[in-house]
Amino acid sequence: MKALVLYALAAALYVTGGVFMKYSAGLTRWLPTLALVALFSAGALMQAWAMKREPLGSSYVVVLGLEALLAVLAGYFFFAEQMTIKMISGVVLVVLGMILLRLT
Repeated sequence: MKALVLYALAAALYVTGGVFMKYSAGLTRWLPTLALVALFSAGALMQAWAMKREPLGSSYVVVLGLEALLAVLAGYFFFAEQMTIKMISGVVLVVLGMILLRLT
């Protein structure tokens, strides 16, 4: 359970870094650029810590799946991006895949 909490935190850090990536305007604005580097680095450190005793494949996919889910939500809430049925279906399939990998 501890690993899942750390994976969720890592995914949240990556997605927050992604939000700042959007605000950095192609890495041309310094403060958002520094924020994204710091957040991505913190996310990688958190993920590495969580993966200490976990298999690479399933743990990496869990972080990516959580990241996909959070990225879609961040796009919707922060940038007014549309959520389509295809997008929602894709995220549901990714989350189901994550669950399947964690159960094995």
